[in-house]
Amino acid sequence: MLSLRGLKGRQVNHQRRGLFGLSQGFARHGAWGMALALWAAVAPAATAQQAILDQQVEFQPTQDTYTFTAEAGQAVIIEMVSEEFDTFITLLNPAGEILDQNDDYNGTPQATIVLELPEAGEYTVLAGSFYGQMGGNYRVSVKPATDFQLVYDRALELMQSEDYGEAAEAYEAATALVPNDPNSYLGRADALLRHQALLLGESFGGPNDLPPEVREDIVENYEKAAQFYRANGNEDFAALILEQAEFIRTGEDPGQVN
Repeated sequence: MLSLRGLKGRQVNHQRRGLFGLSQGFARHGAWGMALALWAAVAPAATAQQAILDQQVEFQPTQDTYTFTAEAGQAVIIEMVSEEFDTFITLLNPAGEILDQNDDYNGTPQATIVLELPEAGEYTVLAGSFYGQMGGNYRVSVKPATDFQLVYDRALELMQSEDYGEAAEAYEAATALVPNDPNSYLGRADALLRHQALLLGESFGGPNDLPPEVREDIVENYEKAAQFYRANGNEDFAALILEQAEFIRTGEDPGQVN
């Protein structure tokens, strides 16, 4: 049984750790590299200059403190949601050491931690804001995590570490657990594409370079993602994903003007 108790006023230093967002790179259709966000731009090195002002600052926003008790190996999902400020949560183990932190989860402003707790005892959740804003209304919750949430979170971690082949398998396992979740199909398509980009290296110039069976798998997962996004009322995003599916299928960029 999880029991959540609230205390006030504790502070902690933290660093941002945002998890990889699967839907990032789909904000606009068009060029191959932009739509799928496969390659990051490299900024030129800055020229050495004398600083007019150079200060290093660590934010120490006041954070609300909550505690809960759990058993060793218990899987939990901790969420902090607000429409008024950028939420940030820190989980401390029974010894008061930082166990995990999160700001943005899966490309959303919702701070979330999913994990299996390593030991029995009393854990502490520090609920605050990333940039040290004054704060506002929010909701914080600690619940038992489902098998789907654990597998999906594992897929996100593998994407973050650029282990795209393993991530694709984790997303496939997630679709087996919850067959109508669009994010799992979109994540699998993205993982398969990125995995092939790494395998092919400089010889990878576009969809026509993909192995036929992988190409078909990517298209199928895009189409399933679009189907379930549309069922959830996300028509515009579904249409954008279908454009990407058509681009992978034909090799012709739908955003390119002839």
